[in-house]
Amino acid sequence: MSRIRAAFHTLGCKTNHYETDALRQQFASAGFTIVSFDEHAEVYLINTCTVTGEAGRKSRQMLRRARRVNPGAILVALGCHSELEKDLPDVDVIIGTGGKQGALAQVCDLLLVRGCCFPGPHPVDRVADADVVYEEYGSVFQQSDTRAYVKVEDGCNNFCSYCVIPLARGRVRSRDAKAALNEVEALAAAGYREIVLTGIHICSYGADRGEPCWTIMELAGQMAAVDGIERIRLGSLEPRSITDEFVDLARKNPCLLPHFHLSLQSGSDTILKRMHRRYTTEEYRDVAEKLRAAFPDPGLTTDVIVGFPGETEKEHQESLEFCREIGFSRLHVFRYSKREGTLAATFSGQVDKKTMLLRSQEMIELSDALALAYHQRQVGKQQKVLLEKPGPDGLFTGYSPEYVPVRMANNSNLLAGQIVSVTGVRATNDFLFCQ
Repeated sequence: MSRIRAAFHTLGCKTNHYETDALRQQFASAGFTIVSFDEHAEVYLINTCTVTGEAGRKSRQMLRRARRVNPGAILVALGCHSELEKDLPDVDVIIGTGGKQGALAQVCDLLLVRGCCFPGPHPVDRVADADVVYEEYGSVFQQSDTRAYVKVEDGCNNFCSYCVIPLARGRVRSRDAKAALNEVEALAAAGYREIVLTGIHICSYGADRGEPCWTIMELAGQMAAVDGIERIRLGSLEPRSITDEFVDLARKNPCLLPHFHLSLQSGSDTILKRMHRRYTTEEYRDVAEKLRAAFPDPGLTTDVIVGFPGETEKEHQESLEFCREIGFSRLHVFRYSKREGTLAATFSGQVDKKTMLLRSQEMIELSDALALAYHQRQVGKQQKVLLEKPGPDGLFTGYSPEYVPVRMANNSNLLAGQIVSVTGVRATNDFLFCQ
């Protein structure tokens, strides 16, 4: 008897990808055959995103696509979009951001109703209070052969005026530190040498716990002591959380890589205030200076939103100039997306699409120039690069400690997952070419 096939697709953030990997692992352990999303399957699971209107549209598009591939399949929508949008036609199972581990039990129930058989005992849905406590997935072995993501937290308490994620993900819930360390130990034993700490707002780690609890940097320090772990990266960081203590612990951590993604969103103080970001450009500048004093030329990346409601040309130019002044190694540029349920959706002065597109192009051009300048500073320097895999042109790809994308010639001695010493010889805005 052939096994039942299950296919997965993920939209959105690294946290979503981590959770999909956990579910894929659970379904495989239950006896399902895991196939690619483009293949014919009896079960399709789509982990959705709603951070922008476009993300929501793509989520619905992937649901329709799966239904077309196999009209009789069990279709499961999970995640942020399905948390906020319950009206999803032709979807058999809708699960929000809590209780995702119940997907396996619900799918098996439907298979039984349809007269299908599957190997192994019927799973029990043990998910309870997933919206108020951290939903533990155990040790998750992922699709990447090189770095592993370790989810340490879920939810956000900030409620920025433009952001729908706190409505979709709920309040901060921190993972038990012992469970996180157990996962890191299991990943190290499996051969992973680099881990990335991820979550919705990792700087809030421990804030929800009444008892004494490690901060995110104290947790990272414990992970650095795990035998086999050589590199630790941090996910997106809140500028207000970069205190002197944070920087001191970061500097002392032998495994922490000098790349910091400091979420900015705007370089205009008036826009930051309307966004409810709770810091000023002066405070942000101080944080960047602290990190540069502790690490030689670290990689500083950020997110920037253009076209926020009421944004004037003057405010847009202020944002451009501030990003230029900070000298980021790369910008992630987003056009403002109106999300129902957020405060910003009620603001007057919604920026038209044409203006938003022009401002986006200007910010992307600045990002390219900043990336080129940063990559050029790496030419002639020796880098320790984690190799990923050869590209279609035969060149190996990888990332430097500062998260600079690296390309280098392949040879028979190189393998994915190796950490090799290389020297930068040529730079573009996309890559640092090394040998």
